[in-house]
Amino acid sequence: MNIKELNNYLQSLPEEIISDAAEIVVETATEYYKSAFKKKAFDGNPWTPAKAPKTTGSLLIDSGALVNSIRPAVITPQRVVISAGNEKIDYAQVHNEGFKGIVPVPAHTRKTKRKDVPVKAHTRKTNIPKREFMGDSEELNEQIHARIEGYIDSLNNE
Repeated sequence: MNIKELNNYLQSLPEEIISDAAEIVVETATEYYKSAFKKKAFDGNPWTPAKAPKTTGSLLIDSGALVNSIRPAVITPQRVVISAGNEKIDYAQVHNEGFKGIVPVPAHTRKTKRKDVPVKAHTRKTNIPKREFMGDSEELNEQIHARIEGYIDSLNNE
């Protein structure tokens, strides 16, 4: 089920179910986006593996800040928005969409075993592969549809 079909389905729901449907969409989408970090895949597409596999933790998870930043931003009967990242987690979009380009590195001090070494400001070429964890997903749309249908069935059985 694509997003247009899901949207048409949601708009066809009776008015008394719409607000509950928004809550179901929020819960389902948030769970689905967070589960991408466990599956290391999104909508059935596995993530590009790391060049150097990590010895501890998981791909895209060091502190858990990125996955924990996934949260509902807007919840209304007409619109639901789930967001990730904040001012401290400004790298969410880069990992979700990928990035290839030149990044400025500010002047800093590198600590070595013997002494602190000053490093001048410079630029660095980066190529961060796309590891999508949020966005339009047919798997998610099917889950939302199934959960809303289950909710409607439970109302009819009361």
